[in-house]
Amino acid sequence: MKKLFLIPVAVLLLVGLILGGCTQPAPSTPAPAPTPTPAPEAKKPVELSIVMFIPDIPPGNAWTHMLADKVASKSKGELTIKIVGGPEAIPTPDLPAAAQRGSVDIANVMHTYADTLAPGIDCIGRAEYAPAELRVNGCLDYAQELCNKAGLYYLGASSPSEPQQQLALFVNKEIKTFNDLKGLKIAAPGGDHKAMIEAFGSTCLPINFMDFYTGMERGTIDGYTIGVPGIQDFGLEPVTKYMLDELFTSNGAAFLVNMEKWNSLSQAHKDILTEAAKETEIEGVQVYKDLCDKVRKEISAAGVKVITFASHDDSVKYYKSYRDAMAADDLSKNANVAKFQKFTLNPDFYRLK
Repeated sequence: MKKLFLIPVAVLLLVGLILGGCTQPAPSTPAPAPTPTPAPEAKKPVELSIVMFIPDIPPGNAWTHMLADKVASKSKGELTIKIVGGPEAIPTPDLPAAAQRGSVDIANVMHTYADTLAPGIDCIGRAEYAPAELRVNGCLDYAQELCNKAGLYYLGASSPSEPQQQLALFVNKEIKTFNDLKGLKIAAPGGDHKAMIEAFGSTCLPINFMDFYTGMERGTIDGYTIGVPGIQDFGLEPVTKYMLDELFTSNGAAFLVNMEKWNSLSQAHKDILTEAAKETEIEGVQVYKDLCDKVRKEISAAGVKVITFASHDDSVKYYKSYRDAMAADDLSKNANVAKFQKFTLNPDFYRLK
């Protein structure tokens, strides 16, 4: 009986050992290596296009390049401005509408051509305050309001200068007294300053910058009004005899941004553009002054005689005639001007004395 009992026990022990060996845990499998996190994609630079109302050549292109350089520097290349060109790219009168419809992101445009889209804005060019002052006295806010309605964003002055130190009258007749202006045929782009020219007893001919040379060469005009650097911008020295150095108008142009493009920018990029525009308005004033001094020297060497009125009284009469005629003309065009003139006209301006 003992033998019969022991055999099953042995068998059971053997079976247990076999089964136990079969149930031992399998060797552990190594965990898969973690998937590397992909490197963040580099931000693509944002490029804005700009077209100017003057050719992209010195000296008149200085402020557009100043703005572009500041934007690239402040954004460390993340935001850039590509200068497409000047009137050869988009004709000067068409620039405001081109910016409005987005054919170009930014237009460096004369106020006079933007006036149809933002009525009254042209009178900013008659301001007796510097652009930086207009930015804080309410003028820029009002200009912004009008431009926004037209699908544009008013970024800032595009050719800043000291008040009433922008334009000159260039003629082929020597001017010694105020009365010497009578009877002259004066070209002005788009008929700008027509009221002033007529107040002088002259006739205004609405001729674009590009046609000034031919008009002077053929004698169909006796002179033209243009920003001081403009005589070199358009190569007018060979057909011009005199520059009447009795300057008038203030910043007459602005950087206008397509509103849809402006709204698409990040707040950081908007801040960079605004800061660059503010700095350009301040630093550009001295740039304009230095540039005008340089232009005077260079055109004098080229044979253009720089002249002034013989008497201070005639100088004051000239400025007051321009101021009164243009202020009245501006007011006659639309109701917005009255509000603008509260920001732009300075009753204590030194040129009135």
